[in-house]
Amino acid sequence: MSNLKLDTTSEQNILNMLMDHSLIKANDIEKIKKMSKEVGKSKLEMAFELNLTDEKKIVNLLASSYSLPIVDLKEYNVDDKLKKIVDSNYIIKNSIVPFEFNGDIIKIAIPDASKLSLMKNLKTTTKMDPELYAASISDINSFIIKLTSGENHQAQKTTKFEQVKRKEKNVPLEVEADVIKFSDQLIGEAIDLGASDIHIESFRNTAKVRFRIDGILKEMEKYSKFLRKEYMAVVTRIKIMSKLDIAERRRPQDGAATFKKDNKEVDLRISILPTKNEERIVMRVLNKDAGDVALSDLGFEKKDLEILKKAITSPQGMVLVTGPTGSGKTTTLYSILKDINKPSMNILTAEDPVEYELEGVGQVQVKDDIGYTFEEALRSFLRQDPEVILVGEIRDKITVDISLKAALTGHLVFSTLHTNDAPSSITRLLNMGTPNYLISAALTLIMAQRLARKTCLDCKVIDESITSQLLISIGFSPEQANRAKVYKGKGCDKCNGSGYKGRQGIYEILDVNKSLKAAILSNFTQEELVALAKKNGFRTMQKMGHDLLLSGELTYKEYERVLSTEQ
Repeated sequence: MSNLKLDTTSEQNILNMLMDHSLIKANDIEKIKKMSKEVGKSKLEMAFELNLTDEKKIVNLLASSYSLPIVDLKEYNVDDKLKKIVDSNYIIKNSIVPFEFNGDIIKIAIPDASKLSLMKNLKTTTKMDPELYAASISDINSFIIKLTSGENHQAQKTTKFEQVKRKEKNVPLEVEADVIKFSDQLIGEAIDLGASDIHIESFRNTAKVRFRIDGILKEMEKYSKFLRKEYMAVVTRIKIMSKLDIAERRRPQDGAATFKKDNKEVDLRISILPTKNEERIVMRVLNKDAGDVALSDLGFEKKDLEILKKAITSPQGMVLVTGPTGSGKTTTLYSILKDINKPSMNILTAEDPVEYELEGVGQVQVKDDIGYTFEEALRSFLRQDPEVILVGEIRDKITVDISLKAALTGHLVFSTLHTNDAPSSITRLLNMGTPNYLISAALTLIMAQRLARKTCLDCKVIDESITSQLLISIGFSPEQANRAKVYKGKGCDKCNGSGYKGRQGIYEILDVNKSLKAAILSNFTQEELVALAKKNGFRTMQKMGHDLLLSGELTYKEYERVLSTEQ
């Protein structure tokens, strides 16, 4: 066997990496553990002898997993100056190889990812920027012998795998079972609680995990102690899961992963941002079941649902869904597409990113970094003979113009816009420089929406702090305000003490009918458009909020949080 020498942390790192990529199975690990104890050899050496892996597989996997170039150390001679840059004892202790330097760059070969935590220390001690390379264990040890002795020692072919019994505090423990277990438990609980986002962040003296549940961030204190102790290991573990470069700590990175829990599978959209206190992680939890909601289950009143269905089954026109991030626009649009999808219809979507997969729908991921924008996707869609087009977001005038023109030439177009309410979407399009005749001719319906937490029915009580003056201030008439009873949840086991359970949509649907089209052509102001729409039966989100307050489904505090800015 080759000249091999490795510490236990590195060994376990390699085995876990092999398991993560399904190159070694769980029952193989059990076999390796059992036989290594019986014959007195290390687990990695046993894996080699059982032909479960080899050095070439390990170095290739290390390189591909962490975006590291592979270096053949046999091609490099020892430069005595390297000994002065990095202490020999440090090299031997950590099994890393500085093999070349150029200006402010020093090239370092590593046998496994557990050495990545040493790079910050190396940068401090050498005053140089480490550039990482992947190399085989035996090549690294052979080079160390040459580097530390100054002689060209040949690797002994029969040298036994030497296991160094030590554990270093500065080595990331992503390789350890407790870190893997911690990460899996954290994500698993987020899925169970229905969290939409997971925040993992480090501060000067603390580290926190927060889940966004029903639109509100909640700190999960039970994870803080372990996270504070093993923060970098957890970050590295998340990077491994999402196939990101764990050696890159200076730039933001975005990745994705699929996580399975029992029979449930979710997609994770992962964003990593370097900060003063380590890197912070935000994981968007994309539950594949969330994209499978029927239109009839979204809580529309019968009249509004009829107006919406008429618009989405028209042969052409444009339907806009507006609202801030996290207001449920994507869920609504996917429900609409599922409702109208049939074999005779060609539906194409341009999204950033594609959040849920829809059977029978052609979904395209736009990529701004290569110039494949919503505009470019739209142009290519028009050559694909579609009946329905979904544009993930309208961001500029060109995209608006192409979308509206497509809506006038036999296509049904759906898109989103970030506006506070439905009528202001018309003003936004005009302000973007879109001609009023184009908006008037193509636009058929605008829906604005919010998501609000529902009052827990199991602990609902009258909120005595709400006065008639408060209700009048949000649009109630004095008569309504004097008669109204507003409720709140006092907190119980069913709602985990929050007073809220589940979420509901608050929406307004603006039917762009003949009179409204004429008003757009006549350059009505936004106030005049709203007045005309109300005359035609338009119900605002505030009015729906009032109804929910009176029915006890919405608290005053939640109304104020979700809708007070829309007054």
